[in-house]
Amino acid sequence: MRENIMNHTTETAIVKRALRAAGIPVLRVKHGTGTACEWLKVYLPSNTAREVERRAYTIAQTVTGRHGEHDGRINVFTQD
Repeated sequence: MRENIMNHTTETAIVKRALRAAGIPVLRVKHGTGTACEWLKVYLPSNTAREVERRAYTIAQTVTGRHGEHDGRINVFTQD
């Protein structure tokens, strides 16, 4: 699936930095737990436009090198 797998701490920091550099307001970025530990979760404010959500996903996929099954195991959520 991914050729260059990085540890969770590094991956989280890289994604946060890239999203903030793109001007996307990030609440938090984290990984799942248990059997979902490889999933990357990006949380954005609830008033985020759909286009910005898509851009956040694309940026996260680009900087991590994730692709393939289940969209590279990346989820983008909005919340208050």
